[in-house]
Amino acid sequence: MQGYTVPMVVEESRILQVSIFNTLQSNIGSVDFRHLALDVMTIADEVDSQLKQAMLGFTESPPQSRQVSLPKS
Repeated sequence: MQGYTVPMVVEESRILQVSIFNTLQSNIGSVDFRHLALDVMTIADEVDSQLKQAMLGFTESPPQSRQVSLPKS
């Protein structure tokens, strides 16, 4: 996907995290609580890391091209 602005990328990251937590909540009966905290921390850390990388790419791009290109999913 091309043509994303910084606010759009940040919003996508937020939506991803909300979706993950909603999925966990919807499936609470089958969640293994022995691993939940570590798994949630790992997921949140990875989402934040991906957001950071996207923002670094944005800030390192030439001034005339201030949009983020995200990998196709």
